[in-house]
Amino acid sequence: MPTVKQRHLFIDLLRFTAVIVMLQGHTFDALLSPSVKQASFFYIHDFFHGFVAPMFLFASGVAFGVSTIKKWDAHMHPGRAVAKRLGRFIGLIIIGYALHLPFFSLPKILHNSTPQDVAAMLQVDALHCIAVTLLSVQLGVMILRTPKRLAVAAGALTAAIVVAAPVVWSLPIAQYLPLWAASYLNADNHSWFPLIPYSAFVLGGITYAYLFLRSKERRQTTRFMQRGVVAGMGAIALAVLSSNIPVSIYPPNDFWRVSPVVVTARFGFLLVAASTLFFAEEIIHIPAKLPAVMGSESLFIYIVHLVIVYGSVLNNGLQHYYGERLSFWQAMGVFIIVFAAMSVLAYGWHTLKTKFKGWALFARIAIVWLLVFYFISRPY
Repeated sequence: MPTVKQRHLFIDLLRFTAVIVMLQGHTFDALLSPSVKQASFFYIHDFFHGFVAPMFLFASGVAFGVSTIKKWDAHMHPGRAVAKRLGRFIGLIIIGYALHLPFFSLPKILHNSTPQDVAAMLQVDALHCIAVTLLSVQLGVMILRTPKRLAVAAGALTAAIVVAAPVVWSLPIAQYLPLWAASYLNADNHSWFPLIPYSAFVLGGITYAYLFLRSKERRQTTRFMQRGVVAGMGAIALAVLSSNIPVSIYPPNDFWRVSPVVVTARFGFLLVAASTLFFAEEIIHIPAKLPAVMGSESLFIYIVHLVIVYGSVLNNGLQHYYGERLSFWQAMGVFIIVFAAMSVLAYGWHTLKTKFKGWALFARIAIVWLLVFYFISRPY
């Protein structure tokens, strides 16, 4: 497949949309008063926010797939590009665990942590899911050797994960595996985004990226996107019909998180959303700068906004000061402020990385070593 040089704005728009709705959802979750959350509209709000994480994961897979296929040779052999990518994924895993630390002190964690503290620290969230999935796929790139094989393997794994998820979630995996490993497979340890089923959205995004680039090579992107709408609507219709079948082959499970019916419906929504944003880009000629920056910095935004909204072992977040106290309009005002702040931070960080690479590298190294030194040396 030939190199494709230009950016594809609809991918940035997909990540940008996921970022906006994610910021709004987390702000409301942390700050709205219980009386507002009990209102009927909030159940509708929660239903639609069930699509945000799949969109975020799917868009990460699409972006990875496009960037990998564009520079396939560089990612097929060990080298600087692969080392940089592996380092980034390992860093995301470390950050994921750091966000769950019970104390910012290694001695205190080793000597004062309760079993509950350890279990909470080992929970798997979106960063773990994305990083581990893409780390595995990168190894797959080096083994499978061609984009087509990778796309087929990712698609087959997607289907297998979707079908197997309810069974895996019914198994007492934590009884047979170390807790850190079991946390990646189901919700026994209350992980929000275990690999099963959530890695399916990342893997599905990789297959989608291959099919999109192949349609672009054949100059059939419009037809591909039109078919995406039809396929997406068909998946949603199939899911709705299947949900009315009174017989189930699966053991009891968390229907809204692992049911193949729900996962299929969410994939259908993602196909429709991707096509809609593609045609919006083509028809409306959307300015690319802000979506491109915030899309490319979506993981940075994810990390920083969690620290701002929920806090961390180093700071109290907005939830600490205003948690479950605000009205709808007050929470909406805070969301607008948080969104504006994240836009400025993301744009600043993106500018630093692209125009002042040396300073950006120095800042990363200095911050990491400062935090590591403080974490190891801080007494308890």
